[in-house]
Order: sequence, then structure tokens, then C-alpha cells
Amino acid sequence: MSFRPLLAVVIVLLVLVSGCIGGKTTTPSKGTPSGTSQSATASQVQNSTTLNSVPPWEYKNAKVIKGATLRDVNPNLHWKEMGVYTGGVYLTYSNGIVTVNFTGVVRNGKAKAAEVLEEVPNEKPSVINITVIVNGKVVDLTSPPVEVYAYPKIYSGHFGYPHSGWLILYRIPVNESSFNLTLISRFNYREYTSLYNPEWSFDVPVLLGAVPVVQDSSLNLNYELSGEKLVIPAYSILSGTGTLESFNDWEGLRYAYIYPNLVAKNVSVGGFNVTMVFLGNWYSDDTYKKLVNVTRIGLHTFAEYTGYDTKGSVWYVQHPYLVNSYVSLTKNAVYLKRYPDSASVFYVLYKDWLLWSNGSLSPSLANFLGMWPIFVSMRGSNPQYAEEFVKSMGSYALSYKSNLTLAQAISRNESENIVFGRGFFVLRSLSAVIGNESMVKAYRVIFGKYSRRAGVNSLDTGTLQRIFENVSGQKLGWFFDEWFKTNLVPSYNVQDLKDLKLENGSTHRLTFRLVDSSNFTMPVEVAVYDSSGTVIGKKTAWVRNGLGEVSFVLDKRPVRIVVDPGDPILNPRVQTTVSGILIFVN
Repeated sequence: MSFRPLLAVVIVLLVLVSGCIGGKTTTPSKGTPSGTSQSATASQVQNSTTLNSVPPWEYKNAKVIKGATLRDVNPNLHWKEMGVYTGGVYLTYSNGIVTVNFTGVVRNGKAKAAEVLEEVPNEKPSVINITVIVNGKVVDLTSPPVEVYAYPKIYSGHFGYPHSGWLILYRIPVNESSFNLTLISRFNYREYTSLYNPEWSFDVPVLLGAVPVVQDSSLNLNYELSGEKLVIPAYSILSGTGTLESFNDWEGLRYAYIYPNLVAKNVSVGGFNVTMVFLGNWYSDDTYKKLVNVTRIGLHTFAEYTGYDTKGSVWYVQHPYLVNSYVSLTKNAVYLKRYPDSASVFYVLYKDWLLWSNGSLSPSLANFLGMWPIFVSMRGSNPQYAEEFVKSMGSYALSYKSNLTLAQAISRNESENIVFGRGFFVLRSLSAVIGNESMVKAYRVIFGKYSRRAGVNSLDTGTLQRIFENVSGQKLGWFFDEWFKTNLVPSYNVQDLKDLKLENGSTHRLTFRLVDSSNFTMPVEVAVYDSSGTVIGKKTAWVRNGLGEVSFVLDKRPVRIVVDPGDPILNPRVQTTVSGILIFVN
């Protein structure tokens, strides 16, 4: 097991859909910890007197390390120096009480220290009690030579709003590079989880308590459960007494839970083994059928775009403490909130895409390219949600600021939100330019000739351009220069509008200039409506270097002009009235 901080490559997805479509905004963590080991600086270690920066009374002597993400914790942990932990974990549950007992040996460590992490909520830390035993002796965690560090506001709100809990680090000096280490965490699971209204809950690590900070481990999970079931997403649903051998990914326990009444479904879809776990009191046949349908449409679409005949396993797990759905970054699992809705479509499709592409491309390129077939799948499974998704992504992409261009974010494999927001609209616009058939052909070339399966480890945007040009027969340098190499977006307005009645008195000649202040070259669709809301004219006008000429001959009087009605182009929305005609830039 590698108990390391989570990567944040796709955290933005949680924000985009949960925050913008019927969910509540969460705060993403960004960046990947460096893995270095060093002491906290003097400016980091403070003894604050404000309520939000003082750890619970049990840890009043701890050195407070200010920071908002696990990035800030990592420099103070010896992830690569603690050696390998071999032994077993014993988890028991009865009458609401959970006991987690790590018992094993740490070997070949360089740090000569036992480091232990404990997660503590502000509200009631006494519900968790831990015991640390080193070489058979119980350690007094409140006195020297034990060093105690408290990290406030560590967690983003994947399970709701950001909370003000704490991560407590104990550093216990030892004289040997190998030593016996036992950790015992005992807490009232029901009391702990009942502290939080699920509508305001967060990522409560209810089945961890305290964990050893080690490089790797080789452990078995032994369990004894009384009356309820233990759900470990992507692994198993456990009950009674037994053992999971070589269970070495403790991130799985971060999102595990104990629940009395569950409905589990297993279905094979497109070669995938799909396990769906529902809370018994929230289960419905309709939800189950919708998730199966979304999966089927998604996998069919991914097969079309990649040409892969791939098999895998994925879990969709309804979670009792979720406000928003959540995509696991470490295991093949999607965590669904208690009321799975249309927004859950995105999480299901995104995880299936990651499994389907199967590490064939670099993470940033896979995330970028995945946005289009995911959207195509959305249109097939839930057109209304797909329309809402476009609007929310447009608002997000326009509001997100970055110093990187899309080409830079992809080539550097950055976990930049620009890969998802701007990237989605780039692919949407590209499809409008070259057509969906060419899009599919290009994807097939990428996944067939330029993926890691073909022995290629990277794919730059210059090669991407050549692929799309070859399959479409079009020169696309103008498109890639604008969308990949700048941070600009078009900003359209209508100028010199004239609505002239022709000699017969009923026919109108409508002319205007379509001007883009960013000087993009783009084909832009324009639709004209009469007073009843009926389309009386539609055409695609080429705006070249920021200027396009548009003209219509119409049988009815125009009252509204919509620029970019299908919304394939990322641009600010503007509404004005010119010469009595309503102008809406979509």
C-alpha cells in the first residue's frame, strides 16, 4: 500500500458539474505533492489564538502548520523514508463501535521515526481515541520526545462543503530502522457520522482513525462485523467475519462505509463488469435502469471513437454522506450521492472513459480528448442534461483564468482546469468545423498509432493538428493557432445592421457585419426569427480575422437574431437591441 496524498488531475470535474448544475460549489485541491522530506519553516509553524486556527484541546501543544491542501502537509512527512509495513489490520464493528487495529513490523526505514496520521473533526474529537505502541511500549503522545503537528483545513469538500477539521501528525523517534508498530483506533461510528447533516457533510474518514506513514505495506484486512455490512468500493461488500488478503490500498477505506440495508446489482455491459450498490431505502428500479443505459451508450461511443475492444470492472456506489457525486482517482469507482440524478451521468461516463482508454494516453491528453465522446454519450442518454452541461461549461470556461495555453497544459501534463473547460469547447468547435465523421477517424488514428499501446509516450499539439488535417482534408493551422496557442476567445457583436423592405412590400433584405474583437477566424452560424419565434433564416457565415458579412432575404419581418444558436463556440453571451431587432450572442 502507498498511503500518499491524492493526485488532483481531475478534481475540476467535481466542481464543474456538482457546482454548476444543481449541486453545491466545492473547493478543489490543486497540484501534486513533491514527495520531498523537510521541516516546516518558521513562518508555517504558528500558535494562533483564533478559533479556526486552534486545534482541539487534546492537541493544544501541537505545532500548527497553516495550509489548505495536502500539498502543505507533504514536506513534513517522510513518505519515502519510513520503510515497508508488514502485518495485518483488524477491523471490528459492533453496536456502533469501530475498532481498527494495525499490527505489524516496519522494516528498512531511513527516518528512524514512527510517523502516525490521525484525522480529527473540530466538532467532537473525543469520539476517536488512538493508542500507539512501539516495540511493545505504549507511547505517551502528549509529551516529548514525541513531536505533534496539527494541519488545519486540510480537506476540500468532495463530500460537501470544505470543513475545518484537522490532520494530526505524530512523529515518534526510534533508534532502529526496523521496529514493531501497533496502532489502535476506537471510535463510535454512529456518533461520529451523525454529527453531520448529510446535506452539509464532508469527506469523513470514518474507517481509518489513525494510519502509519509508510512508503509501502503488505497487509491483510481481517474483519468482524455485527449486524451491518461494510462497503469498500471497487473491492467488496463484507459481512460477518473474514479476511481480505493483500488489501493494500487504504484510500479504499477513506470512502468505505457501514450500512444495514443495501441493494447490490451486477451487470455486464459492453464487456464491462459493472457493480452497482444502492442504499436500500433510496433504491429504485428506475435509477438502476438509467445507470445501465448511460453505461451502455457511453461504452458504445467510446468503442466507436477509440476502436478498442476493452474489458474492465467499475463500481457505482451510492454513498450515505454524499452531497455531490465523486469520481475516485485511485480505484475504479464512482461515488453517487443519495439521490442519483442527471448530474450523475457525467461522473459515470467520465470514469468509464478513463477505464476504456486504459492509460493509453498521458493523463492531460486523455482528459482533454475524453470530453468530446463523453458529451456525445450525454446527448444520447440525456439530451436535456447535455444542453445544461454546455451552458455550465461555457460559464466555467469563461470564468477560469490561467497563464497556460491549452497547448502548454497538454504538453506539460498539467492538472489545469483549462484542459476540461476550454478543451471541451475546442473539441466542440472542431467537430462543427470538420464534422463528426472526421472526429471519429482522428480519434481512431490517435488511439491506434499514437497511444502508449503503440509505443508512443507523448503526443504534441502539432501532431494533433496534422492528424485532424489528414482525416478532414482541411488546413487547420488557423484553428490550432487561435484555440491552442492563445487564451483568447471570440467576442462577437453585430454592426451596420440594415433591414430593408423590398419592392413587393413583404420581403426583407437583412444585412449586417459580424465583428469579433479578438480577430478570430471561425465559421459562425446565425439564425433569424420572426415574431412567433419561428426560424425564418439560418446560415453559416465565415468570420475571417474578426470580420464577416451576413445577408438574408426573408419572407417575414425579422425580430430576433441569434449568433451561434447551437453554442459550439466559447464566447461571452451578449444581448442588445439594434434598430428594433433583438440581438443575442449565445
